[in-house]
Amino acid sequence: MYKKALLRGLLGYIAGCMIGLFFALQREHFTITAALSQILLGGIPGAIACGSTVIYDIEKWSLLRATFTHFLVVIGVTFLACFVLNWFPPWSTAFWIMLAVEVIGYIIIWLMIYLRYKAEVRNLNKLLEEKHKTGK
Repeated sequence: MYKKALLRGLLGYIAGCMIGLFFALQREHFTITAALSQILLGGIPGAIACGSTVIYDIEKWSLLRATFTHFLVVIGVTFLACFVLNWFPPWSTAFWIMLAVEVIGYIIIWLMIYLRYKAEVRNLNKLLEEKHKTGK
């Protein structure tokens, strides 16, 4: 599990660096030094967000618990990064938009995963029923 978390974290770090680059390019007073710190530090939230997806591999946890736990990790590290890296002012309109996008995104993702699992369970039940009818 740790190896999987590290690999996902590395991929997330790269994605986070790209997001940091995006925010650095939005600055009015662009400097290489400021951009470099935005890029390198911006990778940390990406690494944590992607690395923590191993939460979904904990079999004894429900999908809802795993999704809510991952949401809390991601939202916490994202807000911290936004405020520390000054991506936008605290409690601004951008803050509330980001929060709404995160909440809606998690609801959609949870619903998609739930429906996929439900279809898989339905299919497995159908196969078990057919196996039971044939007696094999």
